[in-house]
Amino acid sequence: MAKERPYVKITYFIDDAKKDGGAYVITDGNFRRIDELDRLIILTNGTQIPIDDVFDVSLAETQIV
Repeated sequence: MAKERPYVKITYFIDDAKKDGGAYVITDGNFRRIDELDRLIILTNGTQIPIDDVFDVSLAETQIV
């Protein structure tokens, strides 16, 4: 599936650097690979998402070329 570069939407948590708490963020893009050593999901646009912070992953309808 990684070779197909599916378009995904990922919801994940980002800690607030200034106070307790944080926020859930939704980002989308074409999947590139999973870095098992550093536990990251990497998208083709360079976005790196820590696997431990992921809340939801879904295939999106639109695809970036």
